Amino acid sequence: MGSFLSPDPTRIIAKRIILTGHPFKVHKKTATIRYMFFNREDIEYFKSVELHTKFGRVGHITEPLGTKGYFKVHFDGPFQQIDTVCMSLYKRQYPKVCPLSY
Repeated sequence: MGSFLSPDPTRIIAKRIILTGHPFKVHKKTATIRYMFFNREDIEYFKSVELHTKFGRVGHITEPLGTKGYFKVHFDGPFQQIDTVCMSLYKRQYPKVCPLSY
């Protein structure tokens, strides 16, 4: 169950979606990631978003590779092959307005 707060339309409700990708090649702090995106335009669009891993590393997209959705990421420390790369995206949700029926 959950709790009910008043349906105030000025409150901001955010829904979080996490995109995940897997490392293809790893070299110290740099890794090639695949399966997060599937075309070059999406990589260029999300290039400024910060990435994080399940083991706590933080990184940024440096460049897209080819047209199949592979890209390079530079992390703040040594990256491991078994780690998963995540990107959190937030979308604003509006409360549902239901007309009262008597």
